Formats: sequence, structure tokens, C-alpha cells
Amino acid sequence: MPANKAVFGNVLFAGKPAPATRYPVRLWPGTIYKGVQALAKLFLGSKHTEWSPRLLRMLWALEAGLVGLAGALARLLPPDAASAAGHALLAGLGPHLDKTRHIRRNLKIAFPEIDEAETSRLVRAIWGNIGSVLAEYPHLNRICRARQRINCVIEGDPEVFRKTGKPAVFVTAHLSNWETAAGAFVQQQVPLSVVYTKMQNPWMDRLLYRARESLGCGLVERDSAARELLRCLKKGTSIGLLVDQRVDAGEPVPFFGRDMLTSTTPAQLAVRFDCELIPIRIQRLHGARFRVTFYKPVVVDDESIENAEKILQMTRKINSLFESWIRERPHEWMCTKRRWPKDRQNPPL
Repeated sequence: MPANKAVFGNVLFAGKPAPATRYPVRLWPGTIYKGVQALAKLFLGSKHTEWSPRLLRMLWALEAGLVGLAGALARLLPPDAASAAGHALLAGLGPHLDKTRHIRRNLKIAFPEIDEAETSRLVRAIWGNIGSVLAEYPHLNRICRARQRINCVIEGDPEVFRKTGKPAVFVTAHLSNWETAAGAFVQQQVPLSVVYTKMQNPWMDRLLYRARESLGCGLVERDSAARELLRCLKKGTSIGLLVDQRVDAGEPVPFFGRDMLTSTTPAQLAVRFDCELIPIRIQRLHGARFRVTFYKPVVVDDESIENAEKILQMTRKINSLFESWIRERPHEWMCTKRRWPKDRQNPPL
């Protein structure tokens, strides 16, 4: 879901409304169209502080109501059928939403060699995967606790999963359904706390929180994460972070040949507490079935270098690994947020 935001939430990623402003209410076609357009832009957490607080609350309630209704319908279907229905719905609707401009821009920077037809195909596929993720939320508990739905692969030393009391820092990216990483920890019986990002829409935030809460992981809200993460590691609880998104307070680290402001928190914690930094990859096999791979720990090339350089080197390796995963399966990359600065003044490396 995150630092990683988590479930990996954000389990990998809230704004304040603008001062109250009075708007005349006119139910004529232009106003209705703008309202629908605003809801579409608000969808999936887009921030619209130019609207009055009252209108924002109405749109938030409508958004949560629609998502709640869709979730109730998805719950009536088996997990695979719900996943397929969500994919079909957003593969058709998503390309018309405001977030698509971010997806196209990210794809253009990451894959400058692909043509417009391939870009449009990837946009539809990315939205389809997001639709599957949303439709799978009502089934998260069932998916994560069914061994036939989570194929867990451990490439490194499995000692970290043997209740040694030594925690680890786990990192993943917004690929496939990143929330299902929790299922692998349920299987391995690893005590884990994950960082999640609170959504701007409080009703939506409560819906997602309840879905994540059922997974059995500790949930740490991003804005208060620093102290809580330290507490977790000190008492021997591993932590999970989603760290593939741009962080304004991060360090410039190469990602697809361009510097991206990247969180160094995972590497900082691993160095400070002398614990392993373990990347996790989630791949969709078919329907609501996944492979979760625990990679070998990220290590520095030279232990004699200063801690600051160790942290940057480990962060570069994480970004490089994420990039290789995305290149292999770009259609599973949730890239609805800007990864690079708007002005693109940072030249290719």
C-alpha cells in the first residue's frame, strides 16, 4: 500500500478546503456538466481546493456513495469476476478522466520510444488494472488469506521470516494490486506495520481503512509516521513502505533516466537500525491471483563509505529495480500522479 504510503497501503502516498465562497446555484446544462466534470476530476483523490467547502463535501459524499455502491456490487461477485468487471469498467471510463494526462505524461517520459497507438493501449490497460484493484478491495481479506490466490516466493534468506526478533524494512511499488502484499506476510506470519496515506475525501478514507484493517497489519498514517516507525523497529516489528512516487522533500535519484525526488526513508531506517532492506514485487497472474516475490536484501557496494552515501546508493538500487519491473509490465503500473517536475528542466541523465 508508501514513505510508503501502503497497504502497503501507501500496505505503498490531505489537503485543506479553500475558504468558503458563495456560488449561485443554477441547474442549467453548463453547470451540470461542470459538476460532473468536477466529480470526474475528484475521482481517485484529485485535489480541487477551488471549490467551496460545501460543494466539496457534496462531491466527496457522492464519490464515496458511488464507490460504496460499486463495492457492494463487487462483493456479490466472486473475486475473479469482480476483478474482471472492474477492469472492463475502468478500461472504458478511465481514459476520459482527468488523471489520464498524468498517465500519458509519465509514459511519455518513461517510454519515449512508443507511439501514440501503444500509449493509448497502455492507458486503457493501466486504467483496467486500477479498476481491478478497486473491485478487489471488498475481497481483500479473502484474497490475502487464501494460499491458492497468493503465490509467495522468497529469493533471499528466509531467516527474516523465522521470528528471530530482528525486524526488516520492506519496500514495494504501485504495481499490480500492491495491497495484496499483506497476504504474503499473513502466510509467513511476520508482524508488520505499514504506512498509508490518508485520502482527501474522509468518507473514501474510511472505506479503504476498513478494507485494509481486516488484513491484520498495523496501519500507520503517513503524517504521523516518523515517530511510529521508529517505535515499531525498536520493538522488533517490521515495516512496509510504498516508495515509487515523487516526494517533494526527497532526494533527486535517477528513475527512467531522469532525476525524480525520491524518499530515502527506507534506506535511512535500514542503515540506522542495521536491518535488511527487502524489495517486494507483486505480479498479477490471472484474475484475482498474484505472485508476491521477496527479493534479496539491497546492500551497498562498499561498507566503508559514509552513511549518507550508503543511503543514496541503496535508494538508487531500489529505483533501478522498480524501473526494471515497470519496463517488464508497464500495464500494471499505477502512475496517475506526476513522477517528474512539470517544467521537465531536468535533462535525461
